[in-house]
Amino acid sequence: MSFLTGALAVAAVAALAAWLVLGAVRRTVRRDEREVPSLPPCPPAGEVALAARGARYLGTTVAPSTVRRFAGRGLLGRGVVDLTLERAGLRIRRGALPCWWIPAEALRGAEVASHHAGKAVGSPRVLVVDWVLGARGLRSGFIVGEPAAASLAVALRERAAEAGGAIPPGGFGAEARRTEGSP
Repeated sequence: MSFLTGALAVAAVAALAAWLVLGAVRRTVRRDEREVPSLPPCPPAGEVALAARGARYLGTTVAPSTVRRFAGRGLLGRGVVDLTLERAGLRIRRGALPCWWIPAEALRGAEVASHHAGKAVGSPRVLVVDWVLGARGLRSGFIVGEPAAASLAVALRERAAEAGGAIPPGGFGAEARRTEGSP
């Protein structure tokens, strides 16, 4: 009888913890979604400038942070994606999930790092894309191969400059990150 009582107590505590965590995630998603418009729909595919198949999406953070996750608009989570840079912007295909689109005019820059959104990678092969959604600055991270990350970062910075949205090298808040001691 005491085994059953103990098992029920553990199950009740686990259920309460899960309910609290899921409630907090839902509140965070609602808060983040109130602050920004919906993601722009993916236009028909255009001419491909560069592509990276099988990249690992690490998540999106609120700029200039590389840690504070952005939970709204389906951008919470991780997964395998295909990145395609086109003249009009950056297309992110997420398997069965809807395509995600960053228009060229929303791009602010890109850099290659060794970490993003709490995930550290041994070498600098994380492509961090700076962009805006409404008035909110965001940073999305993708693990790609080292040569591909560098090529995409250069091309994204050029595309942002062409569209008039470029920010200084290092992305959003580079000065703030340097003073905090972050890379």
